[in-house]
Amino acid sequence: MRKVFPILVVVLISLLFVAPTVYAKPSEATICNHVVKTGETLYCIARAYGVSPWAIASYNGLVNPNSIYPGQVLAIPDVYMSIGGGPTCVAQCGGSPPPACTCASYHTIVTGDNLYRISLHYGVSMWRIAECNGIYNLNYIRVGDVLCIPSP
Repeated sequence: MRKVFPILVVVLISLLFVAPTVYAKPSEATICNHVVKTGETLYCIARAYGVSPWAIASYNGLVNPNSIYPGQVLAIPDVYMSIGGGPTCVAQCGGSPPPACTCASYHTIVTGDNLYRISLHYGVSMWRIAECNGIYNLNYIRVGDVLCIPSP
């Protein structure tokens, strides 16, 4: 047994260096390809297709979801997420800017808060709260920060 263990360790370490790296292919299928138009945001495109903006960003390998440009082709994954919107958002994305962020109220972040819970409390989409507060990572908010809560 003492002779087998070192040989087993050497074989396993060798396999780590020899075995090819395998990456998992996303299981989602592509609904369609969307050509970005002037004035469109990833958030608005996602609402039009009923898909999470982060799912589109991840599916297309976008490091910064805020840096899409007109003419860019985005594959829309078949990952349903009900965040409202639909045809009205498509019309809105046609070049007119999104509605201004007017604060209906303010929320001071306390321990245990997250954007999802805050959005449920105020009846406002967490994507809209993030957009109005310049939050790029929905999982990163800090205790003590004050959020502008736009009107629903």
